[in-house]
Amino acid sequence: MDIRLDKETFKALASSTRVDVLKLLGQRRYMQSEIASVLELSVPTVKEHLSALEKAGLVERHDEGRKWKYYSLTKKGKGVLNPEEMKIWIVLVLFLFSVVGGFVSYLRHFEAPVVKTEMLMRAPAAESYGAVADVAVQQPTNYWFIVFLVFAILFALMLIYLIYKSVNYKRMLGKSLIKK
Repeated sequence: MDIRLDKETFKALASSTRVDVLKLLGQRRYMQSEIASVLELSVPTVKEHLSALEKAGLVERHDEGRKWKYYSLTKKGKGVLNPEEMKIWIVLVLFLFSVVGGFVSYLRHFEAPVVKTEMLMRAPAAESYGAVADVAVQQPTNYWFIVFLVFAILFALMLIYLIYKSVNYKRMLGKSLIKK
């Protein structure tokens, strides 16, 4: 997902308190008073920060007709907070497609030599050249399986690396929420 960062977004992200509010909302929905108590700020201060984030399109207010109003991240806010997440999903889907495609290709590869051998044996010239035809049709069956296995291992390693990077990135983001 491409995120356009305009002037309002940069203005909203310029404050470290607003970034802390974004990180907090990345965990779950919060009420204004909950954010104030977690970040040890006054409620009016949090309201100003939330309105700036809402104006930038990073946060949305959920008015469900009750006394409490919840705030959560928009798609833009989630994209600013977790830019790596979409890449991991894309790689995961590609990995699954390649595994399924490789498995289907591997199964079809085993069916082909049997059909070719039967067709050659039914041919009129197969009686005199039967042994030669069997040798000519048989191909190394492990070649495609090895290629598929190598690509599957490479995709799995790439996926593990991206997940590792994402976990470290989230851990790095969470460090500023811990009060000293």
